[in-house]
Amino acid sequence: MIQFIVIFLLSLFSQVATFPADVIETGPLVSTSVPSSSFNGTATLDKVTPDDAYYNGSWQNDNNQECNWATKYMPYVNSECTEYCEADTYNWGYKYHRLRYHIKLSANGQNPTNWCKMFKARMMYNCGVRSPDFFNCNEGRAPNIDALRVWAYDGSSGKIVQKPGINLRFDFNPWWEPRDAMHDCVGSSIREATCAGTVFINGLRCIPVLFATPNGAEVDESYVPPNPRCLYNHEVPPDST
Repeated sequence: MIQFIVIFLLSLFSQVATFPADVIETGPLVSTSVPSSSFNGTATLDKVTPDDAYYNGSWQNDNNQECNWATKYMPYVNSECTEYCEADTYNWGYKYHRLRYHIKLSANGQNPTNWCKMFKARMMYNCGVRSPDFFNCNEGRAPNIDALRVWAYDGSSGKIVQKPGINLRFDFNPWWEPRDAMHDCVGSSIREATCAGTVFINGLRCIPVLFATPNGAEVDESYVPPNPRCLYNHEVPPDST
């Protein structure tokens, strides 16, 4: 919770503005300066195909209308990306078990549905895999999380607004690379789907779910190898299964 308070404060300080008392509103408001489609944060994703613009080549999200607002008023994001190989599924060798990923991002000013679609396309492209058979974004096993919401000052309307974060779970199945458990390609896909210029205040990297960040290492993007063996679900924190 403290991390998201810090994000809010950083967003406020970045504006160097005063808030007239008569323009501050409370409640889950939506800025009119951002595309209004589906800001309820629930993603209903169509199947991504190689025809999607996000799928091919070296691509980075720089949507002018959305990203101009996001990087001006919500430029700071807290990220969490964890994975584990699920020992409960299959028994035909290490990489034939499901590799389960869980990604959480504090609100970044982007439409969560669109962010997840862009991430999915970039992940398929960067990791060289087909469409995941399990992919929940702010729904199902990955519901909206209130703690990921962030308040920010919208200078275009003179109001305080609240935006939803992103809670995403998906699986690699049946193929994935045990060498790094797809850390690099998933991490780069998160960065590419997020507006260029966004600051990941705690760094951006994917780590095994049982890895404990050393004390004092608040910002760290160093590589962490995957767990040496697959884990049974009872060995994994409940909010990660």
